[in-house]
Amino acid sequence: MNFQRFIALACAVIGLAALPQAAQAQTDSFRIDANSTHTTELSICNPVVRIEMAGDGDTDLDFVITNSRGETVHSDYGLSDRSSATLYRRSDVQCEEFVLRTTNLGGVWNLLDVSLENIQSDTGNPIDTDSYRVDANSTHRVEMNICSPQVRIDVRGDGDTDLDFVIRNSRGEIVHSDYDLTDQTSTTLYRRSGVECEEFELTTTNLGDVYNRYVVQLEDVVQDRTVAARGSGDGYNRDISIQNRTGQTIMYLYWSNVAASNWGEDRLGSGVLANMQDWNVTVDDGSGACRFDFMARLADGRELEQRNVDVCSVYVVQFAGGGK
Repeated sequence: MNFQRFIALACAVIGLAALPQAAQAQTDSFRIDANSTHTTELSICNPVVRIEMAGDGDTDLDFVITNSRGETVHSDYGLSDRSSATLYRRSDVQCEEFVLRTTNLGGVWNLLDVSLENIQSDTGNPIDTDSYRVDANSTHRVEMNICSPQVRIDVRGDGDTDLDFVIRNSRGEIVHSDYDLTDQTSTTLYRRSGVECEEFELTTTNLGDVYNRYVVQLEDVVQDRTVAARGSGDGYNRDISIQNRTGQTIMYLYWSNVAASNWGEDRLGSGVLANMQDWNVTVDDGSGACRFDFMARLADGRELEQRNVDVCSVYVVQFAGGGK
C-alpha cells in the first residue's frame, strides 16, 4: 500500500518528503523536458522506503539517486523510462536528504510519476500502504485481511472533502467509526484469537461533491512470533478477551503473573484500547504461570485492576467503570 508529501522548492527543484510515522504514502508527477535533466529532492525519514519512478512511455529516461553524502545509491541507464529502488536512511539521523536526477534522452517531454512507500517504521514493524478513490457522494469499501494479533490503521484523504469511516470485523460488528468533519481517522484492530487471519471491512463515505483520493496504511504492532517465542508449551489455552467497558479509552495496559514484583511493559505498545473494544490476546510469559494480575490506565489517569485472574480457565477480563 503506497505514498508521501511533496514540497515545492526554488529553481524547479521539487522535494518529496517521506515523513516519519506518516499515515500515508504519496505520489506526484513531474514534467521532464526533452534533452534535459530534472532534480527532485527526497527527504527520507522512515528507515526503509521504496521508490518507484514511472514515465509516460514517450522517451527513454535515465535515473541516478545519491544520498546525503553524495554517494550514488541507485542508477538506471536502461532503455526504458521506469525504475525502482529501496532507500535506507542513515541510522544516526532523523531524516536524510536524497537527490533523484532524471535525464530525458528523447526529443519530447516526458511526464514522470514518482512514488514513495514506507516499508518499515522506526519501531521496526512492517507497514503496508495503498491508495483508493472514493467518488463524490458515494461509498467505497476496502477488504482488509488482518493476520497479526494487533494492527494499527491510519487513513488520510486528500483534504478536498469530508469522509466518514466505519470498520467492521468478521462478525459484522462495528469496531471503529468516525463521523467528524475531517477526512482522516486512525485506530487499532485486534484479530480474534484462535484464527490465523481475520477479515475486516473499511467503509468510506464521501460527503463532498468531488472525488477524494484516500490512503490506507496498516502497521503491525504485535506479531504472532512474539508470543510463540515466549510460550509455556504446556498445553493450556491462555487466550483471553480483554474488554474495555469503562466509558473511555484505555491508554496503557499491563499484566504480570502474581509472583512478579512489578507490572513490566505496556502491552498496548503504540496502540490504545477504545471504549467498547475487545482485544483477543494470549497471556503467556513463558513461565508456566496461569494466574496473572491486570492493570488498565484510562485517559483520565485512573487505574483499574483485576487481580489473581486464572487465564488458563477464564476467557474474559473486563474493565468497567469505577475507581481503583
